[in-house]
Amino acid sequence: MAKLIDISKDSLKHSVTRSVTKRRTTFWQMMRCMSKLEYRPSFLLVLTVVGSLIYMCTPLSLFSDQPLFLRFIDDLFVLFIVLKVLSHETHRFTRYKARSRRSCCE
Repeated sequence: MAKLIDISKDSLKHSVTRSVTKRRTTFWQMMRCMSKLEYRPSFLLVLTVVGSLIYMCTPLSLFSDQPLFLRFIDDLFVLFIVLKVLSHETHRFTRYKARSRRSCCE
Protein backbone atom coordinates (compact mmCIF):
# COMPACT_ATOMS: atom_id res chain seq x y z
CA MET A 1 0.00 0.00 0.00
CA ALA A 2 2.81 2.42 0.84
CA LYS A 3 4.43 1.68 -2.50
CA LEU A 4 1.23 2.64 -4.34
CA ILE A 5 1.11 5.94 -2.47
CA ASP A 6 4.74 6.67 -3.38
CA ILE A 7 4.06 5.90 -7.06
CA SER A 8 1.04 8.20 -7.12
CA LYS A 9 3.07 10.99 -5.50
CA ASP A 10 5.76 10.61 -8.17
CA SER A 11 3.25 10.68 -11.02
CA LEU A 12 1.57 13.74 -9.47
CA LYS A 13 4.95 15.43 -9.15
CA HIS A 14 5.75 14.80 -12.81
CA SER A 15 2.35 16.02 -14.00
CA VAL A 16 2.67 19.21 -11.95
CA THR A 17 6.17 19.76 -13.34
CA ARG A 18 4.93 19.31 -16.90
CA SER A 19 2.03 21.67 -16.27
CA VAL A 20 4.27 24.39 -14.88
CA THR A 21 6.69 24.01 -17.80
CA LYS A 22 3.86 24.21 -20.33
CA ARG A 23 2.39 27.31 -18.71
CA ARG A 24 5.79 28.97 -18.63
CA THR A 25 6.18 28.37 -22.36
CA THR A 26 2.66 29.64 -23.03
CA PHE A 27 3.36 32.71 -20.90
CA TRP A 28 6.42 33.64 -22.95
CA GLN A 29 4.53 33.04 -26.21
CA MET A 30 1.80 35.34 -24.90
CA MET A 31 4.35 38.02 -23.99
CA ARG A 32 5.89 37.76 -27.47
CA CYS A 33 2.49 38.17 -29.15
CA MET A 34 1.68 41.11 -26.87
CA SER A 35 4.93 42.83 -27.81
CA LYS A 36 4.10 42.40 -31.51
CA LEU A 37 0.56 43.73 -30.83
CA GLU A 38 -0.95 40.47 -32.10
CA TYR A 39 -2.69 39.76 -28.78
CA ARG A 40 -4.42 42.20 -26.49
CA PRO A 41 -4.46 41.28 -22.79
CA SER A 42 -7.59 41.60 -20.71
CA PHE A 43 -8.21 44.79 -18.76
CA LEU A 44 -8.21 42.75 -15.55
CA LEU A 45 -4.65 41.59 -16.19
CA VAL A 46 -3.39 45.10 -16.89
CA LEU A 47 -5.19 46.48 -13.84
CA THR A 48 -3.89 43.70 -11.58
CA VAL A 49 -0.27 43.98 -12.70
CA VAL A 50 -0.19 47.79 -12.52
CA GLY A 51 -1.99 47.82 -9.16
CA SER A 52 0.30 45.20 -7.68
CA LEU A 53 3.42 47.06 -8.86
CA ILE A 54 2.14 50.27 -7.28
CA TYR A 55 1.28 48.42 -4.06
CA MET A 56 4.69 46.73 -3.88
CA CYS A 57 6.57 50.01 -4.50
CA THR A 58 4.68 52.08 -1.91
CA PRO A 59 5.40 51.79 1.80
CA LEU A 60 1.78 50.85 2.55
CA SER A 61 1.12 47.62 4.40
CA LEU A 62 -2.10 45.95 5.50
CA PHE A 63 -0.48 44.48 8.61
CA SER A 64 1.71 46.20 11.17
CA ASP A 65 5.42 45.68 10.72
CA GLN A 66 6.07 44.57 14.29
CA PRO A 67 6.35 40.77 13.87
CA LEU A 68 8.81 39.79 11.19
CA PHE A 69 6.67 37.05 9.59
CA LEU A 70 3.65 39.38 9.18
CA ARG A 71 5.57 41.88 7.06
CA PHE A 72 5.32 39.87 3.89
CA ILE A 73 1.89 38.22 4.22
CA ASP A 74 0.09 40.98 2.34
CA ASP A 75 2.80 41.02 -0.33
CA LEU A 76 2.47 37.25 -0.76
CA PHE A 77 -1.29 37.65 -1.06
CA VAL A 78 -0.85 40.25 -3.83
CA LEU A 79 1.63 37.93 -5.58
CA PHE A 80 -0.88 35.06 -5.31
CA ILE A 81 -3.60 37.20 -6.92
CA VAL A 82 -1.26 38.20 -9.77
CA LEU A 83 -0.31 34.57 -10.41
CA LYS A 84 -3.98 33.52 -10.49
CA VAL A 85 -4.85 36.26 -12.99
CA LEU A 86 -1.81 35.35 -15.11
CA SER A 87 -2.89 31.71 -15.07
CA HIS A 88 -6.35 32.70 -16.27
CA GLU A 89 -4.82 34.90 -18.97
CA THR A 90 -2.60 32.07 -20.26
CA HIS A 91 -5.72 29.89 -20.59
CA ARG A 92 -7.39 32.74 -22.49
CA PHE A 93 -4.33 33.05 -24.73
CA THR A 94 -4.39 29.30 -25.42
CA ARG A 95 -8.03 29.55 -26.54
CA TYR A 96 -7.15 32.58 -28.69
CA LYS A 97 -4.34 30.67 -30.43
CA ALA A 98 -6.60 27.66 -31.02
CA ARG A 99 -9.29 29.88 -32.56
CA SER A 100 -6.78 31.66 -34.79
CA ARG A 101 -5.40 28.31 -36.02
CA ARG A 102 -8.89 27.04 -36.78
CA SER A 103 -9.92 30.19 -38.62
CA CYS A 104 -6.80 30.26 -40.83
CA CYS A 105 -7.31 26.64 -41.90
CA GLU A 106 -10.96 26.99 -42.88
